[in-house]
Amino acid sequence: MKLELELKPGDIVLLKVLACVLIIFFTFRFLILPGVGKHQDLDLEKTQVEEQQMEMQQMIDSRPFIEEKIVKQQSELKELSKGYYDLMENQQVDELVTGIILKHNLFPVNLSISETTPGIPMSYILASAKASETHVLTAEEELNGETEAETDGDGTDSGFYAAPQFAYTNTTMVSVTVQGSESEIKSFLDDLARNYPGIQARSFELSNTIYVSENLKSVQSMNCRCDLAVYTCGEIGGESLIEDESQNR
Repeated sequence: MKLELELKPGDIVLLKVLACVLIIFFTFRFLILPGVGKHQDLDLEKTQVEEQQMEMQQMIDSRPFIEEKIVKQQSELKELSKGYYDLMENQQVDELVTGIILKHNLFPVNLSISETTPGIPMSYILASAKASETHVLTAEEELNGETEAETDGDGTDSGFYAAPQFAYTNTTMVSVTVQGSESEIKSFLDDLARNYPGIQARSFELSNTIYVSENLKSVQSMNCRCDLAVYTCGEIGGESLIEDESQNR
């Protein structure tokens, strides 16, 4: 039996249509869709590059303003650092404190210096802000109990504030015991409070002592144990942010 296949005109048209559909499908699937995806990726990348370009251009345009701001902040930092000392070694701190003690004819019985740590107590910052509103208590007033406590709005004692950690301000604690007359000790404490803003007397304790002099006479003297905080400016282990040297008081 012989099987003969004969394509009718309608079959030929159908095959042509099917071929066209296949060509369109493969063209769309493997040429157009990848091209569209690539175009979208490139368009997204273009948008990102344009945004980066705009950001960089804004940074370039703002450079004069940034440089002016840096100069202004350095000037403000220099001005605010006038009441503090530059970073000092323990020997320099010893010489500073001992010099003030000897200036008031006091005898330094003992002196110990702790390691310099970054940070400054908030109470000291607030004290500077309120300096124009309240007067500095003298040592005699403090000895007589005329102290002022920081209070909250409800009248309760607010106590001490937590110390904010500033990378540029540092605190060196000095524990010292001096010997002399009561008036000399008061003068020493008053001098610290009025003329040395970079040194803060955190606490002090007075005690009377009696010793025998060279001529075998009993002499009464007074000892004062003080905890002093010496504030310095500068990044520990780094370079100073201020080009010009500030004058220490």
